[in-house]
Amino acid sequence: RPVGVLRWTYNGEDAAPITVNCWPEDEGGSINVNMEFELQRKDAVITDVNILFPLGSTDAPAIESIDGQYKHDPNTGMMCWHQDVIDANNASGSLEFSIAGSNVDAFFPVQIAFTSQSLMCPMEIVSLTNATNGSAIPHNLTVRVNPESYQCV
Repeated sequence: RPVGVLRWTYNGEDAAPITVNCWPEDEGGSINVNMEFELQRKDAVITDVNILFPLGSTDAPAIESIDGQYKHDPNTGMMCWHQDVIDANNASGSLEFSIAGSNVDAFFPVQIAFTSQSLMCPMEIVSLTNATNGSAIPHNLTVRVNPESYQCV
């Protein structure tokens, strides 16, 4: 029966696999928003990436250009910008939209959810040893990264 035996927190300078920048600009009654993501770790492959952020309104945004897909939830006033895979072949992307309003702070915090089959820290598990008698323990390693919290404020 599989048993999780190791959990850790890593806060190294290279811990963040991607960065997201958001530049809202007040145009007097409407706001133009430019967002970009960039893969920081060229060795990383992250999947099912959802960049979630409030719009400050329940109105639908007018999308000018987008790399990927989006979904607007009018009930919560949130938008989800989705990428199936971000890797060395799809290392950056942008989203540009406009929406009625004047509060440029309404788009924060930006939350990012993703999964990965590769570790985000320089760690490798090469063997397991029985603490009592020192014998090797057969094992399988399954790597699954699901961050608890990843925000841009």
